[in-house]
Amino acid sequence: MKKIVLMGLVDLENYGEQFLADTVEYLVGRKYQAVSVDFRPPKKNLRHLLYWILLVLSKVFSFSQKSYKLLFWGISLLTRKYYAEQIKNADMIIFACGSYKYRTQKLWAYYSVAIEEAQKLNIPVMFDAMNIQNFDESDWRCRCLQTHTNYPCVKCFTTRDGVAGLEKLKRYYINRDSDIKVEMVGDPAFWIPECYDVQKSNSAKKVGVNLIRSKIFLQYGYNVTEEQLIDFYCNVIHKLEDSGIEWELFTNGLEKDYQLGKTVLKKCGMEERNIVVPDSAKQLVKLIAGYKAILGARLHSCICAYALDVPLVGFIWDEKLLRFSQIAGIESFFLTEGELDAEQFYTKFMVALDFTYDKIIREEWKQKTKCTIQQFLMDDA
Repeated sequence: MKKIVLMGLVDLENYGEQFLADTVEYLVGRKYQAVSVDFRPPKKNLRHLLYWILLVLSKVFSFSQKSYKLLFWGISLLTRKYYAEQIKNADMIIFACGSYKYRTQKLWAYYSVAIEEAQKLNIPVMFDAMNIQNFDESDWRCRCLQTHTNYPCVKCFTTRDGVAGLEKLKRYYINRDSDIKVEMVGDPAFWIPECYDVQKSNSAKKVGVNLIRSKIFLQYGYNVTEEQLIDFYCNVIHKLEDSGIEWELFTNGLEKDYQLGKTVLKKCGMEERNIVVPDSAKQLVKLIAGYKAILGARLHSCICAYALDVPLVGFIWDEKLLRFSQIAGIESFFLTEGELDAEQFYTKFMVALDFTYDKIIREEWKQKTKCTIQQFLMDDA
């Protein structure tokens, strides 16, 4: 049986990341042995200490080429031996992480080191269903990621960003003489109902309000402050209360999102209210399936609701939410930063309650995702 290593942020407390690993494993199927590997080594040892030393040193030269090289050396030192051990018996590698980026989460370095190790062992690599960050020639991390993406072991690259993502890949990241297969697909999490065997409730009455950390807009280059985001949540809660609609705060599992919720409840004078924190990916799926509708903040809460036919209103703090809303045909249900207002939310919410997702479009994206994964497995079997 062929061994397929799925690499991602699978041990992150954000269970939306686990959706990616689980649904890709589901799509790989039982014909193959799929093994999930987290990009981050689990053990604390001398390598971690040296990594932290280099990380601290990199901050001395913040936002410079020297800083990024120090960070890359640190991550290489931390992960190289671990990756070599994890993939040594693999027949193929699929990056099931969802984001092709270099500005946050150090993914550029994880991808690059993993590709170097895969190249040594001649193991075919696939980037699956990535959202594509804008190219920046002046950023060393971006150039490093671009270089490694074009290593001979990389055979397939699919994007969940539609035509925009495809054009960005072909124009900026994939070399013109490369034989890398590039395709548009849907997010693998569109397969959530089949993967987890969960369907939405037909008797749900409560609205789920999905939380996200307070600085998310600022960290992704937008202008919504912590206080403005907190006020938005408070105003949404008051609007639902005034309309006689049951509601509940929930997270995707992250502690910083939970802390934002505590701040919101305190400001609303509702500190006794509970915040639901799932303890597994499947529990998060069941939670969203049990809501009448959700206000989605995290991308994969939005995608989960969409996959389960749960009505959704979301807001955009990163381009990946915009691209998802566009390929799903629900862009009108997402608030831009200029629309982050309770009245705007409620207007969209009332329309969303009676809206039916285009199941034909969704099924087309699902099949594209499934077919590209299975084709990669057959081409390199």
